[in-house]
Amino acid sequence: MGWDQAAGLRQWANSGAQDCPTHVAEMLVELAAPAGGSGARPQAAARAAKPAPLSAAVTPSRPTGTAKDVTLMVLGLPGTAERHTAKVTELLESWASEGRRWVGDPRDWRIVALPVGSPHLPVLAAQQAHWALWVDDDLEAFRRGYRLLKQIAEQGGPQRMIAVHPPGMGRQGLLSNLQYVAEAYFGIELLVLAR
Repeated sequence: MGWDQAAGLRQWANSGAQDCPTHVAEMLVELAAPAGGSGARPQAAARAAKPAPLSAAVTPSRPTGTAKDVTLMVLGLPGTAERHTAKVTELLESWASEGRRWVGDPRDWRIVALPVGSPHLPVLAAQQAHWALWVDDDLEAFRRGYRLLKQIAEQGGPQRMIAVHPPGMGRQGLLSNLQYVAEAYFGIELLVLAR
């Protein structure tokens, strides 16, 4: 098949889809662009075709595209704005301060929040290597996590994810239960790094 995925995402982003914020559409177009250096053009084309004011909430806090950047796609966050992705960055900073060297500099991580109902989930699952499931620490967290895992499995989402959560959350209880359910019921490997 000679289908140009980046062109399809550009067309979708430029169509004025109401269910996806502009910065998320731009990020999807950029992620779908080939690594050969044409990644900036689709993003600029998406902005030109659909002008939107970029507020401080959606402006990247660090430069993207460096050799050290790692894109982490996160499912289950309450929204796609930077204030939501900052929760994941906070956890990465916590892990780095605990001496987990694999994290490196938390600012080198490019956190992309994706709604679990996104029609692009199966395509991105095949393209992106690093996925995470946000697990909150409220009373409904297990029920919400179970529903998210079920949707991920039904929609052809990633089969391997890391559990990201508020810093200081322990492994016992919620996280270990979700890890078991993910594997036993949905065939998803959920990596839990909490102690």
